[in-house]
Amino acid sequence: MAPRLDPSPLPATPSKGRVYAKDFDIWFLDFSNTYSLNLRRSPPDISPQKKRALPYFSQLRYYELLKVQYFQGRHTVIRSLFDNGAKEIHSKWVKKPLASPGVVPFPTQLPRTITEPERRELISLLRAILDDVGTVNSSPRSFSVSSSHHLHDGRSSPRRNRRSKRHSDEWEVGSPTPKKTRGVPSEVDTECDPDDDDGRPESVLSTLDRGLVHTTSPSPISRPVPVRLPVVQPSSSPKIDTGKAFYGLADTGNMSKSTITSQVFSDHNDYKLPRITQETQTTVVPSNSAGTKFSLLHRQVMESDSDSFVPSSSTERALEISLSQHERLQQNVRQILRDGSSTYSDFSRPSERDTIQSAAPSLSQNPSRPASPVLSPTQNTTPLMPQRVVYGGYQEFDQRLHDVWPHLPSRLDQAPFVVRWEILRVALHCGIEMDELQLDYDPSLTDQKTLWARLQALPVFRGKSFPERSRSDAWTAALNDKFSTVDWVVVLNATLASNTSKTGPVFHLKLSPLKLELSHRLGRRFGSDRFLELVVPSLGSLDVKSLGETAVENIQRWLVDGPHILLGRIWASFYVKPALPKKATNDNAMGPQSKTVYQERIYLFAEDGNEFHRLEAGSHWSSKGEPVDRHTKMGRGGLIDWLLQVPNNQKQPILKLFSRIALGLSRTYPTVILELEQIRHRTADVLSPTGKVMNDGIARMSHGLARAISGAMGLQDLPAGFQGRFGSAKGFWIRDTTDMSDSIWIETFPSQRKWVCDYIEDDHRTFEVRSESRELKSASLNLQLLPILQDRAINADLMKVQVGEFLRDSLQRDLEAQKAAMENPIEFKLWVHENTSSSRRAEHLKTNQVPFTAGLPSGREDIMSLLLDSGFDPKKLEFLRDIAWKLRMEKCKELQERLNVRVGRSTYAYMVVDFLGVLEEDEVHLGFSSKFANEQSGFSETFLHGMDVLVARTPAHYPSDIQRVKAVFRPELGSLKDVIVFPTKGDVPLADKLSGGDYDGDIAWVCWDPTIVTNFRNAELPDVPDLFQQGILHKESQSYFDLVGTSDITSEFLARAFRFNMQQNFLGMCTNYKEKLCYARNSVRDDAAILLSTLISNLVDRAKQGIIFTEEGWARLRRSFSRVDPPEPQYKKDNWGGTSEPTHIIDYVKFSVGKPTVEMELRALNKSLSDAERFDKDLVRYFEEYERFQRPVEERKDAERQGLYKKPTWEMVLEELKKDIDTLFMEWVGCRDEWEAKITNAFDKWQGIAPTSKVRPKTIRMLQLDGQSAVGLANWELLKASFGFKMYYKKSPAFVWYITGRQLGYLKAVEVSRRADGHPVLMVPTMYAGSRPDKKYVRAVVARSDGRNLAESEAIDEEVATTLSDDEI
Repeated sequence: MAPRLDPSPLPATPSKGRVYAKDFDIWFLDFSNTYSLNLRRSPPDISPQKKRALPYFSQLRYYELLKVQYFQGRHTVIRSLFDNGAKEIHSKWVKKPLASPGVVPFPTQLPRTITEPERRELISLLRAILDDVGTVNSSPRSFSVSSSHHLHDGRSSPRRNRRSKRHSDEWEVGSPTPKKTRGVPSEVDTECDPDDDDGRPESVLSTLDRGLVHTTSPSPISRPVPVRLPVVQPSSSPKIDTGKAFYGLADTGNMSKSTITSQVFSDHNDYKLPRITQETQTTVVPSNSAGTKFSLLHRQVMESDSDSFVPSSSTERALEISLSQHERLQQNVRQILRDGSSTYSDFSRPSERDTIQSAAPSLSQNPSRPASPVLSPTQNTTPLMPQRVVYGGYQEFDQRLHDVWPHLPSRLDQAPFVVRWEILRVALHCGIEMDELQLDYDPSLTDQKTLWARLQALPVFRGKSFPERSRSDAWTAALNDKFSTVDWVVVLNATLASNTSKTGPVFHLKLSPLKLELSHRLGRRFGSDRFLELVVPSLGSLDVKSLGETAVENIQRWLVDGPHILLGRIWASFYVKPALPKKATNDNAMGPQSKTVYQERIYLFAEDGNEFHRLEAGSHWSSKGEPVDRHTKMGRGGLIDWLLQVPNNQKQPILKLFSRIALGLSRTYPTVILELEQIRHRTADVLSPTGKVMNDGIARMSHGLARAISGAMGLQDLPAGFQGRFGSAKGFWIRDTTDMSDSIWIETFPSQRKWVCDYIEDDHRTFEVRSESRELKSASLNLQLLPILQDRAINADLMKVQVGEFLRDSLQRDLEAQKAAMENPIEFKLWVHENTSSSRRAEHLKTNQVPFTAGLPSGREDIMSLLLDSGFDPKKLEFLRDIAWKLRMEKCKELQERLNVRVGRSTYAYMVVDFLGVLEEDEVHLGFSSKFANEQSGFSETFLHGMDVLVARTPAHYPSDIQRVKAVFRPELGSLKDVIVFPTKGDVPLADKLSGGDYDGDIAWVCWDPTIVTNFRNAELPDVPDLFQQGILHKESQSYFDLVGTSDITSEFLARAFRFNMQQNFLGMCTNYKEKLCYARNSVRDDAAILLSTLISNLVDRAKQGIIFTEEGWARLRRSFSRVDPPEPQYKKDNWGGTSEPTHIIDYVKFSVGKPTVEMELRALNKSLSDAERFDKDLVRYFEEYERFQRPVEERKDAERQGLYKKPTWEMVLEELKKDIDTLFMEWVGCRDEWEAKITNAFDKWQGIAPTSKVRPKTIRMLQLDGQSAVGLANWELLKASFGFKMYYKKSPAFVWYITGRQLGYLKAVEVSRRADGHPVLMVPTMYAGSRPDKKYVRAVVARSDGRNLAESEAIDEEVATTLSDDEI
């Protein structure tokens, strides 16, 4: 992981008269790390005698020789020659034999060594280059390479005139730096020499080697949110401790690959990185060349365009580099190598004999044996290893992995990132080869409609069905510099699907349409466009496992270390977590068969790319607010270090530290930026007498801060608290009930802080809201709670019957309400509003309008609302009726499967704690912000007091996971509404009794219905078995500090974390097995149930705690319970298969109550809606007006027989329009795309239908007035909709409604308003998105239509109060 470099800029490239050793050291370390050479840096500030005593003294020759050449100005040429020679040795480019179609060459990569023989091979190459360079030294005196050779390091130094001579034993190739063990000093500790401690301050380079951390807080980018609040006494930023080494690493030349960032090339800042092309190229450097003078090579290279050639400093991944930007330089080098340069590329891979020899002890102990065959630069040799060819049939696996990432043609390199994304997405969907994509970029392609029209016009796309189009709001946001709107960011998602073929890429890539979501902290800091979420099949899935164990390991290594080159950017993975599984259906001889495919979600970060620039000197991280096309290069190590501040958290376990990355990826709402003096870090949690943490995950904030956060979020009411993230803290923050001032402060407790954070940067001091407490409503009883309720019931049969009654009543009430509402469109509009999820509002907020897909809104609730607003009756229009019917069917099916029984006197509320200590053990406080009313029971109160309640948390496994406690009202806690307050008294936190919960945002189910509560008794906390002591579970506890000394600490850290997190997770299997076993044994509290519950509780935190549970251990545990696995419970089936009445509570609720009730009520609902029709005469009236312009049929036939007939204008228009609509409908029928893609493509083509050119232009202009056409209400659009409806309302109502729904709604509104002697009212999109029905108005209208009078009193306002007498009031 990259250290934070000193913010002070390093010296610029030294002039000829003044040189700086610091600059060389940075260059040297980057050169060594780029190719994994493990070259030693000469320890500074120790005497020559001590250097000669070092065991690796002979290895310092490379440092000294390169140092001399650096100050002779030859380092650029040396690096260029080394790069070309190394690429040839390790070349993965292969010429296409006979230009075979469909064959893609393997990419050239930076030749980083992996094994010791490879490293020795490149060291031999470097030695040969230095030999040649040394023979042409133009200096009149030889240069010294002794260890005492000193150069100016920012201080004056006497000149040294010494002659040098080479010794054969000084060219030894040293072994790699041995891995440091924890707590043991390195053999190279040049900065901490106990014999030479003169107390001098550390040099810049010693700090760099050891990775000391320096940081600054960059200025925030001005945005509407988060807001910065004024402070009374701003304090200065705390000083950073520069006396601690990064990772605890002593000084060594073997640095982490991320430890050099922008400053590794501080001596040539004018250079520009060659572009990373999006298409594959082959670079060939001839290997048979004769000797030449270095002066010729030096001159020709330096006269070329060398400023454009800068090797990348990143060693996180193998870069695929296009050489188009510096072709002249490459031509010069090739010519030199062909005509007479050293054959640096002839150091091939070691032979078997050399490989065996390399396994011997370090060569420094055996100076008589050369490191590898020393080939003279003047020899014409033949490589020992033939060129690798991968196209003779079965492709090599690494080639197949490379082929996963397609490359757009280089002609699209200049296109904005969003345009490249969309082009590639469409091409992948259509199965187009990238080299067939003949499209040049021009600025007009930034218009999405233009882009799609251009793509559809290309011959290669003809006849292809296009994918779903990205939402216009997301497209617009992606085109701006920030890749976002004010509150939302554009999210990049892609999936990899397994390729079952043995050839071609291992996975098939699919890019998802752009969409808007809330941002996360890392995205806000570095830009959301730099993050890609990739869903891949689990490595344990059958398709992946079938590739073989070695292939699975290669895939895992490829996922971690890449290279992942996509759309001109280099992506590196840095986090993984489970993704939602998907159902895949396979057709076979036995019929369709579905299977569950488990998946992983991998997060990738764009480290480099075509538009990326080098970091400024002194900067360690990219600046905040960088435009999309002007990012700076930064490795994933820097990303992780910025978030987790690794130097301060090395002692944390690897897996726990890795899991904390999730906090930086939580999608939250950024609100208020606090200052350091406003943060109160508590040193200890609230503890019970037994040492239990009673406030795990919860803290307080000031009333003023809560009000500021609410203002930033636009909330009307002040919540009791917020679930959020703040720096390294996560959890729930409630308002301090004792502080009603305007002061701004927040506190954190140790249980909330997940790592040591300095809180210096604004983003670490921004309070990020995940959710807030909200008004409570009646809740459903979760399926998992039913067996525990039955087990803990005083009368089990009565509990079963009572739960069944709740289900029956809720089903009948919901279905009756819908049936009644559909009698009146106004009432049905209210029903739609009340039965819509909160996600509908969130979708409206993203764009400030109702999102549309083609001709109708995207959501079914919005479709019904639009049609109702337009005047359609749900009982008369079949299309509207069917939508309502399908919605009800899905809800009934979901209810039957999940069995969420609604209990009127129950709710879900955030669990918080009583910091005042006014609640006794087993007491809770629950108050409501408004009256909690339940019509069925007559309950209507604002708080609970003096009654027993049940509290539970899902998932629930132990019998004690439901607790019966007492609800009391305490005035001191009265301001905490819509949350349930638990006590801080007692030995065990109440939340811990509920499935091991805490207070970081956990939600409790609270029930105060007396029929359930009074029939319940608590269970004692179980005696939980120690599964670690029994050997069932094991724990991986290696800390990050244990990785110190590895050559690439970031890759090693991520490799171990990925390896563990991508192993099979048995949580779902164990949960399902426990459910079956408890059902079969009819018990949730026997020893087996308790053991399995304990196992599940541990597996929930598996990733964070590093818990190891193997497939063998799971099989062994199952055998200890039963020789065969228990069968599936009956309630998992669609129909009851028992011979007697159901006795298990879930069987009874589903088969005896739920299923018959749903079937009966749906039959009644369907019967009441049977009179609906497809046709609506109001929708064809517009077409009929134009149809009247045609001549009568008989008159037309007579004229045709006489040869005197000439088609009038409108007849030609309608005739051509009919042809166009028929053509489009035939395409619709034959289209097999996904639904959204199908209607989007048809809609685009529908909009392209224009009036025939056979009529006068004036007529066309009249039909297509610009202003009306832009909003879809021109005469031509209305005519098309009306005519299309008449043609296909019966044959395909979905076709006409989803394509022309907006226009049909307008036509209906006009006709209904005309009959009502009124006028239709248009609304702008923003107002329409926020419109909602008035409940009181709806009730009054419905009552009037039923012949009743409904008078609802309003609250007494000031005007009324002044006109009424005291008696009247």
